[in-house]
Amino acid sequence: MWLFLLLLATVSAPDLDVALALQPGRLSVQMTVNRPLPEEWRDALSGGAQVSITYRLHLFRNRRWLWDQRLAGHRLVVAAQRDPLTGVFSLSAELDGEILASGQASSLEEAVFWMTHPPSAEIPVPLRHEALWLVTRAEFLQRYRLLVIPSSVGTEWVTRAVPEAQ
Repeated sequence: MWLFLLLLATVSAPDLDVALALQPGRLSVQMTVNRPLPEEWRDALSGGAQVSITYRLHLFRNRRWLWDQRLAGHRLVVAAQRDPLTGVFSLSAELDGEILASGQASSLEEAVFWMTHPPSAEIPVPLRHEALWLVTRAEFLQRYRLLVIPSSVGTEWVTRAVPEAQ
């Protein structure tokens, strides 16, 4: 019985859900963070500091006899900041430096929900392609060891197979 419960605990929901939808020449990626955010991150957001979640998207071509070929790398940066005078949260989402969406939220919970459920990102893919893999991760913040060695706090890498074009 204990072994079953231990196995069930290790097979829990992943930290990052990734849903893919293929359209001709474009791949729509919808991500959802399922883990609790770090307390220092939430405290900084409620205190008025600008915080962000960086979603890293890497597209690879699966080659059977060589290492996988990296086709593209994209960054979706979802940021929020609380205005100390009005208490309204300003929200923005940028895909590779271009504004994808923006908005406002009136509460901390709404802002956190908007950041952990970002707008879908559409990335270009070849019309005809071999097997492709999308590797994704969400990063919340950077910490430094020994003052100079950076390490990221975030989810584990998630790999999804890109559906074939029809």
